[in-house]
Amino acid sequence: MPGLIAEPTLTKGQQQQLDQVVDAFTTSDKQLSSTFRQMCSELATNHTWFQQDEQQTADSANQVNCCNKKPHGTALGMAIDASGKRIRISGTRFIETDGGKQTTSESVATQVFIPSARARENVSEFFKFVAFCIREFINNHGLLAEKSTTKGVNGELEFLPLGVSIGLPISTAVEESRSLLSNDKIFSDKTRLCCNVAEVSKEDSLDLGNSDMARYLHDAILCNHLPVRIASVANNVVNSLVAAQFNDKTTRVAAGFNHGVNAAYLKRMSNDSAEDASDSSDVAINTEIGRFGSTEAALSTLPLTMWDNRIDRESKHPGMHRFEKLVADQYLGEIVRNLITDFMDRQLLFSTSCEATKISDPYSFHTAYMAPIMEDASLDLLSVGNLFATEFGIATDLGDRQIIRTFCDCVASRASKLSGAMLAALVLKSTDYTLAKKCTVALYGALFDVNAMIYNDTVATMQSLVADYSSRNGGDAGAIEVRASIQSRFIDLVGASINAASA
Repeated sequence: MPGLIAEPTLTKGQQQQLDQVVDAFTTSDKQLSSTFRQMCSELATNHTWFQQDEQQTADSANQVNCCNKKPHGTALGMAIDASGKRIRISGTRFIETDGGKQTTSESVATQVFIPSARARENVSEFFKFVAFCIREFINNHGLLAEKSTTKGVNGELEFLPLGVSIGLPISTAVEESRSLLSNDKIFSDKTRLCCNVAEVSKEDSLDLGNSDMARYLHDAILCNHLPVRIASVANNVVNSLVAAQFNDKTTRVAAGFNHGVNAAYLKRMSNDSAEDASDSSDVAINTEIGRFGSTEAALSTLPLTMWDNRIDRESKHPGMHRFEKLVADQYLGEIVRNLITDFMDRQLLFSTSCEATKISDPYSFHTAYMAPIMEDASLDLLSVGNLFATEFGIATDLGDRQIIRTFCDCVASRASKLSGAMLAALVLKSTDYTLAKKCTVALYGALFDVNAMIYNDTVATMQSLVADYSSRNGGDAGAIEVRASIQSRFIDLVGASINAASA
């Protein structure tokens, strides 16, 4: 926990109010243990945080068999950001080595930023633009020569399998083989066809209107005459776990910390509980853990402050994703901004005549600003002063800069502890049925890309909680060796390609 600002630097009023902020954001061991136990309890009774009426369809859509993946040939991967403002496309060639015992891969990838007007058009037009981007990618990288051959209703067909990754949960319905789509060239007979996006409750999410994403993309592929077959559609965190587990068999949990937060873990499934998983196979489960806090019992364990309640109340969907609003990249900077403007209103920060227009705009203090502020070890905190002068046009004195750094330290420290508790609960859930004592957690996302301190503290908290749990429930014999592995931001594309090339 960050130390208090020295009294000679601040006025008595500043110090008293700052002490109250520090106390409000301090997460005690007791508080953290309460949150951790509640997460473990909810994972034990219900392995995801999908709403009850979504559970049956969501389970089948958000779990992917990770057992014995043997990708071959060349496959496309495509990821659609939840905001709809960016798509990423990759082409991956899988190469068998060592007499077929090993598989290596080589990839090319690109990203396309979609104009906001295009992203907000109707769903059909959006996917037409997506298909156009896929066509350009295939042509630019000469992938037409990489097509695979399969048997279709009209004879042998050549195509590139496509795995789709999206940052929203999806619900799936499997249609009968006599379906219209099953007679088209794009889909194989076993493809799950109706991939309806199940949620648009993110602050900045693409509104697909519970649309059948696979059907719209399929139609757009046909219109563009693309030699592409949609082989899989899954949530991005599930695809990330598939890729991480393919490269390191000790990986049992994957978590993404971007504008939102989500995680997936491996669950042991048997034939009577999963049609596509053989005996003792591992299935990647999408948890939607950002929804933790939706029940009164869970909400009571979260260390909420008045600033958190304000952000939730003013958000697009109050009462939803309460845990996510405490730890995700989209919200951490906004919590700090609310602390800053509160101190400004109390005339405890900056000059009363300072330019306050930009700092008053919601979400104008980006979470990326926190890292350089927290890392500024100079006595006069010049980096903090330069940032505020450049980004907000505000002149600061040393006391202002010390207060701002303390705000960032407090918000980051709490987020790290809660994130670590989340990961520890998932580690225990994924290893509670296996004799394996090693567990790797694959982590990725913009938050960790820009703030190494949050990453390090998150991993340390996770390891501490797992070690403490193990010592109290089995001693040395029950110890789990857990480590973290930072992943590329394209990890979900790799997983999507693996799924497509294994279909």
